[in-house]
Amino acid sequence: MKTSNWLVMIAFMLAIPGNLVHAGAHTGGNAAEQGGGHDHGQHEMTAEQLAELRAKIPLYQEYSDQDIVMGMSRMKNTWGWVAETEASGKVGVLALAHGFKKEANQQFTARFERTGEAYPTTYAFGMAMMTSDHIQSAITALEEAGAETIIVIPTTTADNSTLVQQWDYIFGKTDESAYLDVPRVKSSAQVVWTDTPTADPIVTSIMLAYARELSTDPANELLIIMGHGPQSQADNEKELMILARHAEALKIEGGFNDVKFGNVQDDAPTEVRAANVAAIRGNAQDAVDQGHDVIIVTTSLTNSGVVKRMKSDVEGLAAFNDKGLMEHPLFGSWIDKVVAQAREAGSE
Repeated sequence: MKTSNWLVMIAFMLAIPGNLVHAGAHTGGNAAEQGGGHDHGQHEMTAEQLAELRAKIPLYQEYSDQDIVMGMSRMKNTWGWVAETEASGKVGVLALAHGFKKEANQQFTARFERTGEAYPTTYAFGMAMMTSDHIQSAITALEEAGAETIIVIPTTTADNSTLVQQWDYIFGKTDESAYLDVPRVKSSAQVVWTDTPTADPIVTSIMLAYARELSTDPANELLIIMGHGPQSQADNEKELMILARHAEALKIEGGFNDVKFGNVQDDAPTEVRAANVAAIRGNAQDAVDQGHDVIIVTTSLTNSGVVKRMKSDVEGLAAFNDKGLMEHPLFGSWIDKVVAQAREAGSE
């Protein structure tokens, strides 16, 4: 295994335990874990499963069987209610997300509390690489609370990612999984999907608000949008097109000298990520050399681990706003909007 990719694997394995809340623990705030995660710590993987993962995740081709098993064994997939008091009603809401560390999970569930007061609302955290049990449990809980319609909110800022592809497979929206062919969920309820916030103008508005917190002279400033980004180059190109639209709006609305953007592709091979970071740093350094100040905002939902890594990536070159999009009240407005739209669509 190449040294660079071995370092990626170490980072991957070290990052996973803190990303998702352990079963039975409270996430803080009003969110409470009601269901357990599916722990693969003691599970063996078959040769077929290992082969499937290597076929779908090229980076895994350089990992040993043991490396992959170790990584999978540390993944947790959990579900819970966003409020301590479980509501009941004919319309339920399920928020899907990658999952984060404890503090970021609290940021996530806190933003859904208003929704949880109006509707029975659950969340399902995890990449669902080897199981969909947590998602099924979250759906079943909503059905038991009386939900005849379930509004599913894919809460991510990457429309084109393997995580979204895996969710689509689990719900029967596509025939091919992004990871393993886990069981598909079953529900007697009508399932209505919302869009992700990825391309929504509210994201532009939040990033502009965060940029203005650090801005002193927009006409002399370069604003850079940094994102996590998907694994593959093809998916990343699609995501960059979305960032380009945000950048154009930010330049017009914010009056900045220029607005640039880039994804680090945090889960891609080390050399890919390094090249992306070098390009972003190059843009920032060019601006500094020309006498401009540099401000950076991100598309991250919460102040999670990737935000800290991106901040380190551009250390010494820019003023960095490390707030997650979900920390801004406008994100709650986006949730309200897509739930209302889904309710209308579900009644047609």
